[in-house]
Amino acid sequence: MRLSFFALILPLILSVALPCAAQEHRRSFGLLDRLPGEDPSCDFVNRSYERTFGGKFSARTYGVQPMGDYELIETGIFIGDLAYDRQGLGRWHLRHRGLRKTVDGIGAIFRHCSNASDSLYGAVPVKVFQVDWARNGYNAKSEVLIATATAKFVKITSHFVGKSPSGFPVMMGLVETKGDRIKAPSDAIDLRYE
Repeated sequence: MRLSFFALILPLILSVALPCAAQEHRRSFGLLDRLPGEDPSCDFVNRSYERTFGGKFSARTYGVQPMGDYELIETGIFIGDLAYDRQGLGRWHLRHRGLRKTVDGIGAIFRHCSNASDSLYGAVPVKVFQVDWARNGYNAKSEVLIATATAKFVKITSHFVGKSPSGFPVMMGLVETKGDRIKAPSDAIDLRYE
């Protein structure tokens, strides 16, 4: 069974209580300091991560083929304490939203962050960071694009070192944070209580 990239770096794990969601949401607006164990070089990336993934967003994850073609692996929509996800173009599933922090049991998720450049992604001004990413035994050299205006993630491209959660050595995630573009699917299979 292939695991999706965003299942590892984004909140798709089951069963987190609403008080935890409220606490994470509060962190999303920079009211708390760096978590113990965070790499100080990644302050901007970590605060942007919390600002993006602590709120309402959608994300599409693609595997990058050797010739540069993309294969849709997973789509996720996150609204309040609910997570809707689907593999490829399959059926939508509704779950409780699990929240992830910038540090897990073995250390910082983002390490060795460097601000490589200011650039454009389409017409969107972005800050481009080179980072080392690690979670659940997976490691990658990643490029993170963060919108300059909102300080939220726009895109992350990861080149995995060793094994990959999906079998693709390179994966790309695109993130949408504009609320009017994020709609809950009406036909999702409810798995919240299974």
